[in-house]
Amino acid sequence: MTANVEYNSTFSGRGALLSEAKTILREIDAGRGTDRVRNDVVEGHLIDRGTRQTRANVWMAVFRRYVSGRDPEHIAISARVVTRCPDPTVVDLVLFYEYCQVDALLYDLTARCAYELYQNARVAIDKVDINEWLIRQEADHPEISNWSPKTRSRIISSYLSTIRDFGLVTGTKQKQFHKVYVPRDAFVYALYHQKDRGLQGRSLICSTDWRLFLLSESEVIFLLEDAANGGFIHFRHAGSVYDLRFVYQNLSEVVHAITD
Repeated sequence: MTANVEYNSTFSGRGALLSEAKTILREIDAGRGTDRVRNDVVEGHLIDRGTRQTRANVWMAVFRRYVSGRDPEHIAISARVVTRCPDPTVVDLVLFYEYCQVDALLYDLTARCAYELYQNARVAIDKVDINEWLIRQEADHPEISNWSPKTRSRIISSYLSTIRDFGLVTGTKQKQFHKVYVPRDAFVYALYHQKDRGLQGRSLICSTDWRLFLLSESEVIFLLEDAANGGFIHFRHAGSVYDLRFVYQNLSEVVHAITD
């Protein structure tokens, strides 16, 4: 993410909302329009979330993460993964990846704060780590200095809960890093997602997006070889020379191959 993308303090307070997001995306995959799904969430009983205002807040959070600003085909792609992929780890990692694409703070906290701690052999991440990282970002993100102590605290707690729910860390009080197993299908999803955004060659292999899964470059190369063995790409490398070619035209095609 870039320094000129403002961090949104509304990230705080909602957590991962995994169950709710899956329920909503399954309805979309079933062919129900977003207006109808919204009504079923807010006015009906599609999710069990207390008051009408609570349900409306849940809808707005899920809508922002997985629907807003995306074209209908892309929404259908992620909804198809949620509904038709049998591996829950793949589903969770795809949802985390998609969420990171629309939230600069979640992206940077993971790719630049959590990732660096993990690669430096830290076994856990805590509130002090995140607060110190936020302080260091204030020069590039002056909006952080305008957050109240309560807002900052809520963001930190919500981030730790979110990455726990998505499987990057474990634990209730102390959040210990969990070695993320990235299944082939989740890796291929992220790979083609980046292809559709114009990344290719070395820039794709070194993409910061892989840090969202806490992957080192050597692990990315291993997973590229695995994806090649699965018939999703053609990949060869010798030293720092890479030959990476795609079998499918785009993310939509590869998702249909994965889920058929």
